[in-house]
Amino acid sequence: MTGHAYLPIRIAADGMICGVFVRFVVGSDGQHHKELTGIITEARLLRDRDELTPDEDARLSDLYEWFNEHVPVPPFDTQRLPRDAVAWFRDDAGEPITKMWDIVALLRTHDVDVRLLRSANPGRVVYEDRVQVLVDEWNRL
Repeated sequence: MTGHAYLPIRIAADGMICGVFVRFVVGSDGQHHKELTGIITEARLLRDRDELTPDEDARLSDLYEWFNEHVPVPPFDTQRLPRDAVAWFRDDAGEPITKMWDIVALLRTHDVDVRLLRSANPGRVVYEDRVQVLVDEWNRL
């Protein structure tokens, strides 16, 4: 997993990562980080429950389309990834993070509390690309 010239993070031999990463989640401050839902999933759940206005639904569709075109999709269907692996953005992943804030705004209009987690070492890296890492999260961040 190391050696990607476009991803200037350091991964130690034991799989520990160095750098700062962010994850947008839904859940209370008291919840363990492994119980929190990512905001892309939470927005989809709002849509599935028909809680979005037509304009919000169109905006969410545009955002999902943008992510599908500009952010690599980790190979979730492979057996090498842990079932509960989660994605964290590199904190310098400018435009993807800006688009995530657009999803945050949508969720907040529906009174959904969103938290931003930051960690220099969120877990064991199981996938990486230019804007994100997929990790098997540690029990403590």
